[in-house]
Amino acid sequence: MEADNPKARLRLPRRILTTYSVLIVGLLATIVVGTYLDKTFLPYTLGAGLIISLLLYGLANMQTRASAAAESFAQKLQTSESTVRTMLAERERAEKALKESEERYRDLVENANDIVYTMDLNGNLTSINKAAELITGYKRTDLLTKNLGAFITPESLETTRQMLERKLLGEERTNYEMDMRSIDGRTLTLEISSKLMLKDGKPISVQGIARDITSRRRAEETLRQADQRALSTYERLLERVSGLAQTFGTARDLAAIFRALKEFTLVSVPCQGLFVSLYDPVRDVRAAVYGWADDVELDTSQLPPMPVTASGPNSRAVRTNQVVITSDYMEETRGHPAVLVGPDNGLRPQSSLAAPMSVMGRVIGTIEVQTYDQAAYTEEHATAMRMAANLAAVAIENVRLLERESTARAAAEESNRLKDEFLATVSHELRTPLTAILGWSRMLEGGLETEMAARAIETIKRNAKAQAQIIDDILDVSRIITGNLYLELHPIELAPVLESAINVVRPTAEAKGIHIELDFEREPMVVSGDANRLQQVFWNLLSNAVKFTPPGGNVNLSLRQLDSEVELEITDTGQGIDPGFLPFVFDRFRQADSTSTRQHGGLGLGLAIARQLIEIHAGNITAASDGDGKGATFRLRLPLIGSLAKLNVQPNGVEQNAQPTQAPDVLAGIQVLVVDDDLDTLELLTAALEQRGATVTAVSSAAAAMDAIMAARPHVLISDIAMPGEDGHDLIKKVIALELVPGISAIAITAYAKDEDRERALLAGFQRYLSKPVELGEFISAVAEAAKSDYRAS
Repeated sequence: MEADNPKARLRLPRRILTTYSVLIVGLLATIVVGTYLDKTFLPYTLGAGLIISLLLYGLANMQTRASAAAESFAQKLQTSESTVRTMLAERERAEKALKESEERYRDLVENANDIVYTMDLNGNLTSINKAAELITGYKRTDLLTKNLGAFITPESLETTRQMLERKLLGEERTNYEMDMRSIDGRTLTLEISSKLMLKDGKPISVQGIARDITSRRRAEETLRQADQRALSTYERLLERVSGLAQTFGTARDLAAIFRALKEFTLVSVPCQGLFVSLYDPVRDVRAAVYGWADDVELDTSQLPPMPVTASGPNSRAVRTNQVVITSDYMEETRGHPAVLVGPDNGLRPQSSLAAPMSVMGRVIGTIEVQTYDQAAYTEEHATAMRMAANLAAVAIENVRLLERESTARAAAEESNRLKDEFLATVSHELRTPLTAILGWSRMLEGGLETEMAARAIETIKRNAKAQAQIIDDILDVSRIITGNLYLELHPIELAPVLESAINVVRPTAEAKGIHIELDFEREPMVVSGDANRLQQVFWNLLSNAVKFTPPGGNVNLSLRQLDSEVELEITDTGQGIDPGFLPFVFDRFRQADSTSTRQHGGLGLGLAIARQLIEIHAGNITAASDGDGKGATFRLRLPLIGSLAKLNVQPNGVEQNAQPTQAPDVLAGIQVLVVDDDLDTLELLTAALEQRGATVTAVSSAAAAMDAIMAARPHVLISDIAMPGEDGHDLIKKVIALELVPGISAIAITAYAKDEDRERALLAGFQRYLSKPVELGEFISAVAEAAKSDYRAS
């Protein structure tokens, strides 16, 4: 340290000088003394002086070194003191920061919404925050003086013990739920997250956080119970509907039907009054045929006919074929004719539910239930009464049939038997997939492994599709019978449509080892038809052929031109058709085997629908078979327009290009604006148009469409109807206001597929209307025709 001290460097020469000065003085004194002594003593004197000088030199040198060491030590001590003072100051600052951090931590823990605690390994709480008092109601002192087992349930105590064992075995953190009793006796559910605290590598305590999830668990339990109640209610409803269907199936007069309907209604919906009326579409009136109110059956024979208006609950049910719920009956029926039936007890209905009775889409009457309670009816009640009304409609039609055909009882009984079989078949065909759906749904609620869950979901999807197909068939029959089946006829080539149907059934055929052989003439054959409906016919015939052909069999298809017709022949090597059943093979609800031991399911509607669709297309279909086990042949013929190569004029008068509308460049040079808020549909239509050579601008809103039109006028506008903000009707109004129509041909494409929706779109200004899901070939043809119209308008 001295070498680094300037003062020490300055004092060093002085110390050396002093030391040597003592030595020199000693030597000089010895010489001086020696001059005065006898020469005899001179050596001794000089030696003694030298020794004394050296001793004095040594003493001086030691003193000098000691002084230097003392000064160095003092300097080091001063430096050490400075270092210690610095360390003490830093330590004081660190302790202050630690204290502040601990205070913040304690404040955070103390004011946390969750319980923060520590517990020794015996279950005694050693610390706990204020949230414990707020959540449990216990004082902190009470919690800290008792074992955890005094507060939690025995089941939770065992769970806590198991969690502690898992932590002692090395599990770092455990999460579990624990039930404890609050001070007022309530059971609280706490979600625990805890870990083991160690000291010197040994466990000493448990630190954890407890979150109160009582409300969440109660909500989950309430939801689970609600789901269970809904499922139980649905199952009970199915049982009642099944019983009602059985009763209706045996009813031979209207009185029995109405009484069975009353019994079903009383246990299914709130009801102080029940009224049944039958609808006469010729006179457009309803006639009351049954009444019940306040536990008394009413005489309705003297009640006058009730005209069907536009606003009454029953009238709206007739007009819309929908259930109509009225929550304030007296207010909503104010100003309408009303008839008081039965004794007047001073009470008036406050709520009503009117359900239409319809058969195959044709309304034959209404069922109205009333109650003295306001807003009493829900969607569940509407579902129950809709099912009862539909069954009652079928039963009433059965009775009417029996009454009208009393002179031909055998035929009437056969018709009734077929309808009963159809109801039983519908019940069977719907309940079978429903059993799988409900069963797998319950298993999913209980939790399944990934592979089993995927299998459950696939099973539910498959059975749901089966139910949807049954409903579609029933609706198709309804539309055919009521004359409401709408077809869009266009020139179409049959081979691609037939190949699409083949591709649908091919996986099933390959799974059974059935070989499908094709014999198509190369010359294109074009008919005027609806591609979707013809594909439905082809699929029906092919699926029947595959279904009734044993594994390893063959299905042969031939497509040929016969003069002015095209003939499709489908032959299989299956079980064939019994000669006695062959005349009825195309009848509705008829099946060769309708017993409970039949090998193949279905409603017996497919061939009936196929025949009706082919006849609507001005064609015909026949069936032939040599008998059981000898296969079957179905032949259908359709009038032929001509091959695409020879076609010059379409039926609507639009000249045909040399190429079909499905050619890759049929839309070359066409500017198309597509508007749809569904991005998947927008992308599909854009890709289909661009593949045919069109230049496409795709937008997802009416506002963006107007911007695109103002920037560059398209040849064809294709717009969805239902869109947020402004819909397709608003868009076409703006386009018309700009006087761009018919300069821009407009096509509406929408999922709204009712006749009134089509009429509204056409009246709004669209030239064409396509319903989703749209067949791409039909879509491209429509765009091509619209583009030609646009060119002519230009």
